[in-house]
Amino acid sequence: MENDNVKKEEETETRLTYTTKDFFLSTTSMHGEDLTSQLDILLPRKWMAAKVAGAFIYSVDNVETKILPGKYGIVSQINVNRKLMRRKPENVVDIQQPFNPDKFNFTKIQNKEILMNLQFLSEEPKEDSVLKRNVKEASVTLEATLIINNAPICHTHSLLVPFLEKCQPQVLNHEGLTTAIHTVLLSKSTDLRIAFNSLGGFASVNHLHFHLYYFPYTLYTETAECERLAGPCYIFKDHFAPGFVFQLENGDVDQLASSVMAVVNVFLKEKVAHNLFITRGTPLETIHTKGGMHSTVRVVLWARDFAYGAKDVSLFATAVCELAGHVPIYSLDQWDTLSENDLLPLITSVCRDDYEAILPKVTDVFQPNGI
Repeated sequence: MENDNVKKEEETETRLTYTTKDFFLSTTSMHGEDLTSQLDILLPRKWMAAKVAGAFIYSVDNVETKILPGKYGIVSQINVNRKLMRRKPENVVDIQQPFNPDKFNFTKIQNKEILMNLQFLSEEPKEDSVLKRNVKEASVTLEATLIINNAPICHTHSLLVPFLEKCQPQVLNHEGLTTAIHTVLLSKSTDLRIAFNSLGGFASVNHLHFHLYYFPYTLYTETAECERLAGPCYIFKDHFAPGFVFQLENGDVDQLASSVMAVVNVFLKEKVAHNLFITRGTPLETIHTKGGMHSTVRVVLWARDFAYGAKDVSLFATAVCELAGHVPIYSLDQWDTLSENDLLPLITSVCRDDYEAILPKVTDVFQPNGI
């Protein structure tokens, strides 16, 4: 990273320590450009090292990608191996199942699957401090581990696990969401995406984690125009997957996380499964980039139908990436003739009814006497 206080430590692990001074509040709107921040350089390099070490179940070197003709420019990729070869997902019956240490979780991964650790320093270390030797440790308020997804959907597909050793269940919380937003801001690339599936929303492991990957294609979600619902909460004016949208304003990550969590807490109370997507984008009431820049971070939250039990998919599974417009396809049979019209009804049906049902409750949250 360009700022001096971000350090790469090559001991038994790679660690990035950072403060708010290391955030990039805007990026170019162009995709596929060179990755230049410290995170952008390290993560792909470590991911490739894990590949050389044989950490992945299969290769995604030659994943075929096409942008489907149509209004929304859905980006589709063929990935049959992810359906056939990935670890069997955990059976899910409730949106808030307790963490079970006997089932697979990220404390059980191999060392070669670990990419790096992130540590947020709430204040700049001071050389003249009485706690000079311990100030860094004392000021670490957030931390996360980046590990590979050994059954990736595309190049660089990784997992961000906040406070890995705490063994938190797959339930969104303020600290975890803040860490995810921080990670996007540590990147200077508009390609970096972070995604979350709740239990019942196609999460595979009941251990708090986010998906993270560089995706050098434009998604409609980045620039789709929105209208204000109430307070900081917006809704799409026109999107194939209706959802609730928030944006980073004045660099205030805590406020953004608090606004999103207000809606998440409604979902949890009502036992509504959900998906969340974080991406660079345009301000919510505009549809054009200004000066070729993506000047905000968008956080999109979808209510969706509950997927009981383990996943059973044929053509594709409608989880967070699919709602955002990135659709991995698991069957070769329909690949050559695949169209936007084939996918849109299937994606929309997953979230439309739940969105309409929860809309009044979400609106109430941001009223003066809201919960």
